[in-house]
Amino acid sequence: MARRELPNERVVESFIHCAECLRTKPANISPREWAQLEVGFTREGLQVWCRRHDRNVLHIDFEGARHPARMD
Repeated sequence: MARRELPNERVVESFIHCAECLRTKPANISPREWAQLEVGFTREGLQVWCRRHDRNVLHIDFEGARHPARMD
């Protein structure tokens, strides 16, 4: 299967935020500025972790598939 070219600019249409961060965010700060997220590969797939609240925000299971960007 040929790899398709992805755009090299931001084309995000829907952002991911920690729900607790959105509840505790000061009014004068944007969610983007307030976010303290880490994103990385796990054995199962890809995880988004909130450093501020030390909790899982999103964990995508690749169901055994391996993403080509994974380095291990």
